[in-house]
Amino acid sequence: MSKTLIMIPTYNEKENLKGLIAEIFRYANDINILVVDDSSPDGTGDIADNIASEDERVSVLRRTSKRGRGYAGVDAFKEALRRDSISYILEMDADFSHDPRYIPEFLKEIRKNDIVIGSRFIKGGKDTDRSILRNILSKAVNFFIKKYLRINIKDCSSGYRCFRRHVIESLDLDSIVSKGPAIIEETLYVSTLKKYKIKEIPIAFKDRYKGCTKLSFVKLLKVLLDILIFKYLHLNGAADKTMKELRKFGFSLAMALNLMGAILFYRGKGHFVWFTGIGSFNLILAILCPGALFSLKKMLDFIIFSIGRLVNFISLAIVFYLIFSPIGLLLRLFRKDLLCQRIDKVAASYWIKRKDNISSANSYERMG
Repeated sequence: MSKTLIMIPTYNEKENLKGLIAEIFRYANDINILVVDDSSPDGTGDIADNIASEDERVSVLRRTSKRGRGYAGVDAFKEALRRDSISYILEMDADFSHDPRYIPEFLKEIRKNDIVIGSRFIKGGKDTDRSILRNILSKAVNFFIKKYLRINIKDCSSGYRCFRRHVIESLDLDSIVSKGPAIIEETLYVSTLKKYKIKEIPIAFKDRYKGCTKLSFVKLLKVLLDILIFKYLHLNGAADKTMKELRKFGFSLAMALNLMGAILFYRGKGHFVWFTGIGSFNLILAILCPGALFSLKKMLDFIIFSIGRLVNFISLAIVFYLIFSPIGLLLRLFRKDLLCQRIDKVAASYWIKRKDNISSANSYERMG
């Protein structure tokens, strides 16, 4: 049973699909392929079904509702997770822009990383068969995505990627915002938030030579809009709990300082100004910028934790003393050692008298 599943989203790819699958098996014979077809009007789904009927390594997921690259990607990931034998999930386009000859390199690197990306923009990678304007646009878009999402990836929009199973399992697939091609950037962004190990390998990206491209200027704008939306939603979702904790901390600290300032003011102490001033400043930070209280909270947490450990150590020492001191006192009063042997009054402190020996020669035994 193969551990690798290659998922290929398709829409009107009848001219490419059969040749692509044959080329994939040329470089990686022991893998499975999942064709995810969005009810292509040109009959791509029928071609995929025919291939699957002749080769058990190929399966087809035909979708009839909610069409789009994002929906197709989510359904494909869910199907991959339903197969217990699958450890690696590789996705690629069906138009030969992603050359199958790189698949062995993906499968080699994925054993040492969580995600492997086929990159055009690292040393050894290139974007071929495209106009200068298209290359400039691709680099500009990737530069924007990299800076906006703050991810250290050269080719953020590459759809030629391989994931370890646990990465996909950790994603909340039902919360994926992007319904179109932006799912590529969204899954990458969420994975970077989870601190997964990502490696880029160089590939030569080729423009399709059969069929028509699905990307238009309107779709590109939609991708950028989805990126703006999903960053806001995922970042706020991940940080929401932390921000709430920091706000509570800020409010509590502000209340304590202002209360201390009120007491000092009532007692006629001039230092109340410092307490009320710092308390009010903390209140403002808790409302407007709770993240600024992060370092202060960490420092106080460390101090409280250290005090707690010290108190715990002292408490254990006191409990130990309270338990064993009475025992030692009782042994002293009843002249018993730990072996319950009676101490002879005449003998030296390091001699004890045997209970079971009545002869005078062996009536004493030296302790230690």
